[in-house]
Amino acid sequence: MITLFRRLRQRLLSENKFSKYLIYAIGEIILVVIGILIALQINNWNHNRIDENEEADVIAKLHLDFKENKKTLKDFTIAHEAEMNANLVLMSLIGTSREELYIHNLDSLFFESLAANELAFADNTLKNIIQSGRLNLLKNEKITSLLYKWSELSEIRQIRLNKLDDWANNHYLPYLISKISFKEMDAIGNLKWTGKSKVKPDYYPLFQEVELENYIDNGLWLRQQILIRCNETEDLINEIINATKLN
Repeated sequence: MITLFRRLRQRLLSENKFSKYLIYAIGEIILVVIGILIALQINNWNHNRIDENEEADVIAKLHLDFKENKKTLKDFTIAHEAEMNANLVLMSLIGTSREELYIHNLDSLFFESLAANELAFADNTLKNIIQSGRLNLLKNEKITSLLYKWSELSEIRQIRLNKLDDWANNHYLPYLISKISFKEMDAIGNLKWTGKSKVKPDYYPLFQEVELENYIDNGLWLRQQILIRCNETEDLINEIINATKLN
């Protein structure tokens, strides 16, 4: 085909048919432009097809991740509520009689009230598309908006968890360290170094202190804030699961 065009062009030039050659040259340019446009269109179509397949794959992975996150959050919430309930029982025992106090297993209650519950979500898919700058791959604006909300809520939730950890480690535990037996408390968790303490203090004076009441009260407030964020997180997870459900 290229050889045929060359021969035609040479024949027109040799016959001094400039006007026809000009028309031919313009036509040749138009054909080249059309060819380039077609090639670009095919290339764009291939890129779009690849992007659409990649987007569908990412959405499917996000859907699976957040279904897993829903289970993770449920387990954490159950454990967190058990921790709150143990603190509520401790709160109810403050100021009670010695007889009423020792009906309860106080070491067990302290152990449950100080449970170190962790919340680790499946977020590899989301991290990968954010770190690679491919978040714009998602054409669904609702999904993108929900993922931004997820990131914002994750930061707020982590701040709440950090506040509770900081308060427990730097304030509440130092207060308890001379007032209860950590060795007997940790025995509830079947840890190797735990067991009966020969120097276990009497817990009754502790439960007559308003300071203990205030510590437990503050701990319950911090845990309640976490629970509120968990409820918000559950609602958001359900929205993301529904938005990423492929037809």
